[in-house]
Amino acid sequence: MSGDSKIGPVGGVARTGPLRRVASEATASARAPAGIQAVQDNLPAARLTRLSTSLADQPPPVDVARVAALRTAIDSGNYGVHPAIIASAMLDFHGRGTE
Repeated sequence: MSGDSKIGPVGGVARTGPLRRVASEATASARAPAGIQAVQDNLPAARLTRLSTSLADQPPPVDVARVAALRTAIDSGNYGVHPAIIASAMLDFHGRGTE
């Protein structure tokens, strides 16, 4: 049995075009009046996009000397793990369960 010509083939989904057009920021800002552009720039998504772009442009916060010292200590077997210190630091970080 074939599908109804008004509905289309049974089980099939047909789309004639995109659901929503997405313009680039340059195109959108060129068309938007100044007041609307100011509101668009304050939207959380726009702020997060700018933040992620600025963070991506920065070098990673890595202390190369500290990493080299830790690798040397691990390779030589001199790196000690102290579970009590680690547990205490974790509890301090999470508030020691006082809530």
